Amino acid sequence: MKKLTVIFTALLLVSGLAFAKKANLMNIEKGELPNDTGAVNINLSEENAFTKGGVCLKIDAAAYPADFHAGEFQPKKGVWDGFDYLRFEYFNPGKVPMGLELVVKPEGSGIDYTLRFDQPLMFAPGKHAIEVELTGACSNNGAAIDWKKKIKQWYIAGKLTGPLYIGNVMLLGADDLEKLNGGGDEKPAKPDAKTEKKGK
Repeated sequence: MKKLTVIFTALLLVSGLAFAKKANLMNIEKGELPNDTGAVNINLSEENAFTKGGVCLKIDAAAYPADFHAGEFQPKKGVWDGFDYLRFEYFNPGKVPMGLELVVKPEGSGIDYTLRFDQPLMFAPGKHAIEVELTGACSNNGAAIDWKKKIKQWYIAGKLTGPLYIGNVMLLGADDLEKLNGGGDEKPAKPDAKTEKKGK
């Protein structure tokens, strides 16, 4: 009986690992770069990295302000079903907040603005994390997004007012996010059903 209990406990642990809701959307630490960019210089940089000896993404422009976008077209991790949050760390070395936007286009949305997901983001000065809640997110027409559908494109866009540094972009389950934050009280960005900004 004792042996069966040990085996059952081991199976539960393995199952828990197998169903962990955590995945890298863009593993910058391992040299992954966005394949969909415009109007800015984007490089891997050790400057202001988020881990010791690591690298981050440096987004910079020849002159400011500069309209830009940076993300992935046909991302390798194309299905976001089962994840509750999109999270990344950033460093804004400037003295004022930078208002940008996360744009997510599911397969089949084409150029229809109403079928995509636009989430305004605020990049405060200093080092912080941004967490966007995917659960219950709605497209710009107010309809719930089916995350089982493949994502055609995602990117961060807007008016860059200075250099910006970004760490790994991750998809997380609620439990994984809580563990990562150590029970912190920073609130994630809530998904908006509507937005006035059309962007790209």
